Amino acid sequence: MGRIHLGTIFGTTITLDFSFLILIVFFVMTDIQQAGMRYALLWIPVLLVSILWHELAHAAMIGALGFGSSAIILEGIGGATYNERRAKAWQDLLISAAGPASSFLLAWIITLIMNTIPAATRDPFLAALLPLMARANFWWAIFNLLPIGPLDGNGILRNFFRLFLSERPAFVISIWISMLVGLGVFILSLIGRQIFIAILVAWYVRSSWMQWEFFRSHNRTD
Repeated sequence: MGRIHLGTIFGTTITLDFSFLILIVFFVMTDIQQAGMRYALLWIPVLLVSILWHELAHAAMIGALGFGSSAIILEGIGGATYNERRAKAWQDLLISAAGPASSFLLAWIITLIMNTIPAATRDPFLAALLPLMARANFWWAIFNLLPIGPLDGNGILRNFFRLFLSERPAFVISIWISMLVGLGVFILSLIGRQIFIAILVAWYVRSSWMQWEFFRSHNRTD
């Protein structure tokens, strides 16, 4: 699939992969019947702004720690920030934590705007957009803190273990926590009929299992 270069911020490139459009279409189509087309289309700016903000926070922390600029790609079911660095455990922990923290921050900023700026509630577009964006960022931050790879929560957990363990046991512990917690979330999602979350988490668990199998067969982590 093709990609579109959206621009560069302080040396960090931002690219949109066409696979990201699948995520947007899914959210829009899911909300059309319940909320109508006009409201469902609000997911376009919500997803673009929220995920880009999240990834920029990772890139900003990477830059603040002295590792230079990064490459952000909005793709698939979210986004990713790429940077070739040799970071210490505490540095990688801060980089992982920057994403969820920024999502909480954005949700708070938007809520503050809604509560203090009258125009934000009088304008029909903003009155519909801002609450949706605030909720999306709050719940995205909560979800992202789950210790399931490749979510930031698993990165935080793994790098926390790296503070006092070597890389190999830190990986083993974190990957098994990823699979066990992921399995629990998958079951709860099925019980709650949250099919999208169930499918997403099942894919995460499969990814964690493949990493574990690769580790066992090669007796190392990448």
